[in-house]
Amino acid sequence: MRLFLLPAVLILSACNLSKPNMTQKVVVDVDGRQMTAQAFAQELAYRLKDQDALSAKDPKLVQITKARIVEDFIVQTMTESWAKEHGLIVKAEDLENEIKAVQKSYPDDLAFQQALAEEGTTFKAWKDRLADSVLQKRVARHLVEKITPPSEVEMQAYYQGHKPEFTVAESAQVRQILVAAESDARTMENELKRGVRMTDLAKKYSISPEGPQGGMVGWIEKGLTDVFEPAFRMKSGQRSPIIKSTFGYHIFEVAGRKPSRAKPYADVKDDIKRNLIEKKEQSAYLAWLEEQVRKSRVFKDQEFIDALKVETRVQ
Repeated sequence: MRLFLLPAVLILSACNLSKPNMTQKVVVDVDGRQMTAQAFAQELAYRLKDQDALSAKDPKLVQITKARIVEDFIVQTMTESWAKEHGLIVKAEDLENEIKAVQKSYPDDLAFQQALAEEGTTFKAWKDRLADSVLQKRVARHLVEKITPPSEVEMQAYYQGHKPEFTVAESAQVRQILVAAESDARTMENELKRGVRMTDLAKKYSISPEGPQGGMVGWIEKGLTDVFEPAFRMKSGQRSPIIKSTFGYHIFEVAGRKPSRAKPYADVKDDIKRNLIEKKEQSAYLAWLEEQVRKSRVFKDQEFIDALKVETRVQ
């Protein structure tokens, strides 16, 4: 079977799909819910539509996309079955509110319809995808409702065991003059030797954005920029020689230094709490998913999926 793509436009044409019953061949089956060859090919085309002709045929990208289609179909089917079993539904008014929220991000309805056209999809297909997404979010929220927040002991233990995550790099406070020509830099250097303040010279001559503020660049972390890297070998109050960069010619002085240090627990406590809650939620969801997989009957025609080829053609 061949799948033909035009840039940003879904076009499904295919040799083998024209054979009797081929369009309805079952490619994936999860507890009786089936994805046909035609549906799989259309989904593949949809997911590759934004790729250029070369990328759309890249074997690795195509393989990954196929695997995600199968995985997403399995997860969505299990989600719908579990939601039905537990009485979770997406009410019509809730879905309508979601639709309106998306539509509000467009200037008018025409712009929204044009966006759908550019996506190569219909309003119904888009609405169905949105409904699937809303249901998955609702199930995920339900699964994590009973998760207890991490205790103080858990958060303290995480902080102690992950100190590198909360380490602030060594930093230097830098003030500079930046000029376009080396001759100007030499003039600035001579003026500084005569005792003229760098603040005054920066305000008058520096072409950098911070020039009007006296050239104060601020605190720079070690390893972030080559120009100011010498600052970490200098003492507070020391001035650099002329340094050339793509921006021009720099002269800077170190106004202050801060050593590498760990952030206090109180400053990162909220971040740790969010991190641990996210980990618990992820673990709960994965445990639920593994349980659903064990309980389900899943079939996929991997040979057929692997044989599905992508071709491109110019309009």
